[in-house]
Order: sequence, then C-alpha cells, then structure tokens
Amino acid sequence: MRSFFEKFMIFMQGRYGFDTLGKFLLCVSLMIWFVGIFVFSFPARLIIRLINLALVGYIIFRALSMNIVKRSAENRAFLKLYNPVKAWFKLTWQKFRDRKDFRYIKCPVCKAQLRVKNKKGKHTVRCPKCSSEFEKKI
Repeated sequence: MRSFFEKFMIFMQGRYGFDTLGKFLLCVSLMIWFVGIFVFSFPARLIIRLINLALVGYIIFRALSMNIVKRSAENRAFLKLYNPVKAWFKLTWQKFRDRKDFRYIKCPVCKAQLRVKNKKGKHTVRCPKCSSEFEKKI
C-alpha cells in the first residue's frame, strides 16, 4: 500500500508545482487575509475575501498546471521585475548592517557599488569590475 506522499508525488508528475511567483503570490494572499481580519465593513470584507479566493485559486491553478512552458515563461517575466527589487533591498540591508565599519561608494566609470573601509583620509580605490582606479576622500 502506498503512502500519501507517494500518491501525491505520482499525482504531481508532469505538473508545474511551486516557483518564485507562486511563493510571492502566496505571501501576498496571506497579507490580504491578514488585512481582511481588521476590516469590519461588510462590502469591503466581501471584496477582500473574493480577491483572496481568486488569488488562491490562481496559485493552485499554476501549481497543478501541466503547461510547464507557459508557467515558466510567467515566472521568468516575474523574475525580471522581482530580482532588481530583491537586489536593492539586499544592498540596502548590507549598507545598514555595515554602516559602522564600511562606506559604500559608486565607481565613476561603471557605476558599480564598492565597499571601502570607513577610515578618514584619501583612499585610492580600484574597481574590481572595470579595473579603473580613482581617489576618494572619506
């Protein structure tokens, strides 16, 4: 007799499953659900629930879809928007975390972010991306 997980694995063969877009939509759905807890007006609560239900339905549709090419194209289009935003938040967090020991500057040639020690004086900085050297006063 097969276990539930074996039956589920057999069912999911050839289906798309979860990806970054699905996880993002799930997080959005949970946030909408959480906001809906604090809405007491009947029409607004109904609209929030319908939006959330449609979103969960779309998440399930994408996960169970057998059209893998189309779902992966949707995910690639989403990642083109998502990755720059994620990179910006990651860089901002790193800047905040390193604010006492390091300073972030931009290379004047290629505009790459460079991390230099936060020591007073003039520094000769060499960009690892474009190999240009420039002076920076901190």
